[in-house]
Amino acid sequence: MLGLMAIAMMNMATLPREEKINIFITDEERKRRLAKAEIERHKANGLKEFFYGENSLYARNQKNADRKARNKHWL
Repeated sequence: MLGLMAIAMMNMATLPREEKINIFITDEERKRRLAKAEIERHKANGLKEFFYGENSLYARNQKNADRKARNKHWL
């Protein structure tokens, strides 16, 4: 019984996996990595990037891109 309690206490003292990885990563590097991952995820889902002035969004086709841009009041 004491052995199980000791193991449980050891697990509580350790950092979660994500915090262990992010100890050496700065906020700028983390944001850059997440932005790149988001772009790759959109492209993997078959989405294309459309530009409206200085803004851009991802959509399946031009019609959907125009609809999204209207909803964001870019058009």
